[in-house]
Amino acid sequence: MSEGSVTVGGIVDDVAVEGPAFPMLIKIVATLFVAAIVFSGMPALQEMQWSELTNTAAFVWGCAALVTGLVYFWMLKSRTSIRDGVIEQTWIWNKRIAVDQIRQAKFIYVPHLTWLIAPRLVVRSGVSATVFYAAEPAVQKAFARLVSGG
Repeated sequence: MSEGSVTVGGIVDDVAVEGPAFPMLIKIVATLFVAAIVFSGMPALQEMQWSELTNTAAFVWGCAALVTGLVYFWMLKSRTSIRDGVIEQTWIWNKRIAVDQIRQAKFIYVPHLTWLIAPRLVVRSGVSATVFYAAEPAVQKAFARLVSGG
């Protein structure tokens, strides 16, 4: 596993790259998991006594379905970009940080397993940490450059 952790020294203003946040295989695996959840729940739905469904149970089921659907949708749609000194990832709520606000960065990249483990940049700008995923090799190279101070 390649893992870099340094205090960010340079600003990457000359970079303008964008790409998907998650690799295709991770999207396929997520699709298979969501499909498995739906298909494994079908027999239960057919045998369910709908008149016995409480409002609380319906609310919990609805919230679980909503969260699963939102996360799945954004895994498929999410994109990460670096341009004009700003790193941004679209998500349920967009993540955005100016490179000059980053106090520490760690790039987590597992060679030969990027198809399964999405490379990510973990940045700190204060007390909180923000994680940006990157499936696009150009974005990964920009992350590596950022961490190495180049």
